[in-house]
Amino acid sequence: MTAQQPGSRRTHRQRTRRPSRTPSRWPRAMPLVVLVILAGLLGLATVRASEPAPAPPASTELPLSQTDLTCPSVGAAKLPASKAGIGVTSHAGGKTGGDGGVEVTPLPDGKADKPEPAPAAGVWSVVQQGDDAAQPVLVSATGSMATGAAAFAATRADDEAGGGLAVTSCPPPAREAWFLGAGSTVSHSSTLLLSNPGVTDAIVDVSLLTSEGLKEPVSTTGLAIESHDVERLSLSDFAAGEGEAVIQVAASQGQVTAQVLDYWSATLAPAGTEWIPTAQPPDTTLTVTPAIEDAGRQDLILGNPGDRTATVDIQVIGPNGTFPVKDFESASVDEGGVDVVPIPKSVGGETVALQLEADQPIVASVRSTSGDSPADIAYGTSAPEISDPAIVPVDLTSIDPSGVSLAVTSAEPDAEATLSVEVKAEDGSSLGERTLTVPAGRTVSWRTGNRADLGTNASKVAYLVVTPRSGTVRAAAVYESDDAWSSLPLQSAPTYAVAPGVYPLD
Repeated sequence: MTAQQPGSRRTHRQRTRRPSRTPSRWPRAMPLVVLVILAGLLGLATVRASEPAPAPPASTELPLSQTDLTCPSVGAAKLPASKAGIGVTSHAGGKTGGDGGVEVTPLPDGKADKPEPAPAAGVWSVVQQGDDAAQPVLVSATGSMATGAAAFAATRADDEAGGGLAVTSCPPPAREAWFLGAGSTVSHSSTLLLSNPGVTDAIVDVSLLTSEGLKEPVSTTGLAIESHDVERLSLSDFAAGEGEAVIQVAASQGQVTAQVLDYWSATLAPAGTEWIPTAQPPDTTLTVTPAIEDAGRQDLILGNPGDRTATVDIQVIGPNGTFPVKDFESASVDEGGVDVVPIPKSVGGETVALQLEADQPIVASVRSTSGDSPADIAYGTSAPEISDPAIVPVDLTSIDPSGVSLAVTSAEPDAEATLSVEVKAEDGSSLGERTLTVPAGRTVSWRTGNRADLGTNASKVAYLVVTPRSGTVRAAAVYESDDAWSSLPLQSAPTYAVAPGVYPLD
């Protein structure tokens, strides 16, 4: 029998005791382990926080399936017109494929009708309006015709309506619109038309800026306009005696098409009629075009929706560059007020634009009064730059095809602008194309009456397609016919709708 060694017994006891000691050490080490874990989580969170946030999904451009445009009527303002017509085309129609069509529906309770012959891609269609056409008209382009659809209304007003020529685009509905130059006196009266081409009711607020400023603000709030209905508001009904006013239309529900007819008289004689174009919303930098050459009188109209006086620096953008004019370098507009600044006669010999820099957001427009008797009026406005093709109607009721011109401005001081002017026949075929270069900080004119500019006989032209190629382009069409004239700010005809990007669900 072998005796057990003393050392072997101690070794056995040590091995059997170690497992019992391990649990006793774990509670002491736990705080350290927790700190290590927390430090790791904090480090991971720091790394993640330093990583850039993922970019939002890109928006998508989708072809339009329907475009609704509302054309106003002088008759809707309860005034007569000797001639009136609507021109319709779709310069990009057919590019998306599929069938398309156009319907013309008088508002508020007219019956939809299709022009004859049926409009096709690029074809210019004219709808003549009779003496009883006293309603605004909804032009609905669907399918391929919705892409690049454009419509315009031209009217030769009777003396009772102020006389003269009025040309305007037929815009889509919107949530907001600004108009400068309205009035409600015996010699200067304006009518606001609010059309709701949508399928749901709209709620609209109408407010005015006047020479009285914020002392007594004038507004009509919560005006309900049913689907496919038209509301007619004469300024004299709720703001009588205002010689100059700025109108703001804001829809709190739905969308509306807002249009303002402005008509003048002088000692009971006609003195002009015009649809006031929509101005850009308030901004600190505005380019107003055009102030028409050889006018008998020109006025810069400024509106200040802010609560403090606005100071405005003024420069003239002409054929020879951008420069200040003595006694016309600046102006100020009281809070909530309107100011009319006469443009010096030295500026009136050329078609120019105005560059405005203000210390707070303002709205602006220019009114040109012809020197003829009877006189006529035309409005320029602070239209946005043209980014896509724009349509210029030529063959339309009351328009002299040889009396159409373009006033094109490049307001950038260091960059010229280029654009193409394509001349279109009634069937949509091209009669030629010209490239127009506008030096930096200048305004140039292009005329259908100039054979070198047009390249063909003006009587063959139905419309023009103006397409920006480079630089920043702002432009307007000017219409002159005997003793009448009008101005139409150019805006891009919509070719697509933007669908916002959507984050995918995890």
